[in-house]
Amino acid sequence: MSAGRVAEVIKRVESELAEFWSAPDESRAEPAPKTRASTLNFVAVGSRAEVERLKEQAEDLAETHAGRTLLITLDDRLDPLTVQADWSATCRRAGEVPICYDRVELTFGVAAAERVASVVSALTISDVAVIVELAPGAPNVLGDALAPICNRLVFDSAETCIERIAEVARGTRAPLADRAFVRTFSFRELVARFFDDMPEACRAIRRVEIARSAGAKPDPAALFLGWIGSRLGWTFESRGPAQPGGGVVGRARGADGAPIEIALIDGPPADAQAWRRLDGVRLWTSLRGEPLTLGCVRLDKAPGTVRWTMEGARSAEHLHPLGYRDETWVLAKTIDSLEGDRLLREAVLTAAKWSAL
Repeated sequence: MSAGRVAEVIKRVESELAEFWSAPDESRAEPAPKTRASTLNFVAVGSRAEVERLKEQAEDLAETHAGRTLLITLDDRLDPLTVQADWSATCRRAGEVPICYDRVELTFGVAAAERVASVVSALTISDVAVIVELAPGAPNVLGDALAPICNRLVFDSAETCIERIAEVARGTRAPLADRAFVRTFSFRELVARFFDDMPEACRAIRRVEIARSAGAKPDPAALFLGWIGSRLGWTFESRGPAQPGGGVVGRARGADGAPIEIALIDGPPADAQAWRRLDGVRLWTSLRGEPLTLGCVRLDKAPGTVRWTMEGARSAEHLHPLGYRDETWVLAKTIDSLEGDRLLREAVLTAAKWSAL
């Protein structure tokens, strides 16, 4: 571990890592160069309280996405102009070949934090993507500085308010990736499936009702409304407090100017440590002048499964498992697709407009 002025500490980190990588692998019968895993640079930014969790996450991610990991935080107890660094390199065997990767932990003083972008640029491996994940507690000064220099910006709208995500998104052209967006993919896919062969019905929606668990964490309804609103050209006009029994809490205008009611329903509260869950979506529309009600709602006794229904102009009912993926899989999914994600960006910015009403 080393602490001191930024330039001195970073020079030492670079020197010792370079020495490690240039030294032969002595664990083999005949010493040979180390085989370095350089699939990406993963930069995780969070609060001091989140560092241990970020370390565990980095270890899990390295099983499939080994490379260089930078763990970055801010500590106002340090000398403001200093940075504290700790670094390590790990080798694991893939058959007969040991695969090596490294990790650097950086804790910035308040004034030194202004140099985080240049420090990260100096320490990342060239020619591979720089993925920045902003944990819920990521200090704004660090997130704002790193967003413009990354190849992909990862966040979790189930933990971070959508207004903050939109603020950071406006400061970068990098593709966005959202853990919560990955987790709720099945809900969006099933809702979109309603309109596969009747696109006119999606333009005739006059009411949307969203059920979700209650709690203090960010409301998943915001991102869902941002997604559907951005796809269909809605303009949000008003938003009020939740009403008993799922009364109207907001209004929007469709692309044709027709009014759309928005109703939100609070279900049972989520566990204090858990994300708020999207529990159901109902849409009231019409098809060739006949009323049509569409529903995609979790089963009470089997919440991993939803009932997909059409009633009115068309009738259908199916059960669909939502599937389970652990958080290592979710994070890997946010990383693997490095192309621009205009859909998510538009959903985030539209959701922020709804939340700001």
